[in-house]
Amino acid sequence: MSVITVSRQTASLADEITRRLCERLGYHYFDKALMAQLAPEVGLAPSKVVDVSEREHRAPSLLERFFGRVQTFDGDPAGFTYTTQADAQVEMTVQQVRALILAAYDRGNVVIAGRGSQVVLADKPDVLHVRIVAPAEVRAKRWQERLGLSIEAARERVRVRDAAHVDFVKRFFDVDLTDPSLYDLTVNTGKLTPVAAVDVIVKALESLSAKAA
Repeated sequence: MSVITVSRQTASLADEITRRLCERLGYHYFDKALMAQLAPEVGLAPSKVVDVSEREHRAPSLLERFFGRVQTFDGDPAGFTYTTQADAQVEMTVQQVRALILAAYDRGNVVIAGRGSQVVLADKPDVLHVRIVAPAEVRAKRWQERLGLSIEAARERVRVRDAAHVDFVKRFFDVDLTDPSLYDLTVNTGKLTPVAAVDVIVKALESLSAKAA
């Protein structure tokens, strides 16, 4: 039983790659449906499962970072900003997702995209940690074509989403998402097609499984 974690840059074609991986390997995809199945194993009601990932996260501005951690002058706890309250709520949800990721690992044969899974499962021997990337300009052009954006708007979308992904993992897992030591394999879809990327990942997984045996 093996697990693949996939860290992905925006517009890196990671969704297609993870879908193809699951189809080729017969693996489960770690989505909300699977999380609901695993919920009883970690003491949660399936209906209470809330997903959280870097895709929905937004990196706070400098002002939000400052005022989100400062109490009002009158000392009223209710004066803490919404940012701080929201961070606490997300932290609770992240801990639930962490528990579900560990439950998915115990089940095996699963692909987990994002959600800090490369950190949660960093010390597990039978996990292949993959990072899927592409040059920023290539990713901007993909957004431009996908949404009909101007190239300037597409570049800004890439910049904002990249910053959000880095902030999410730093804030809730205290690591640098871009640290290459977190990954066993980095795949650049600026050069490789999704089909070729899947071939490379499967070959790496086979090597990992052979070494474990």
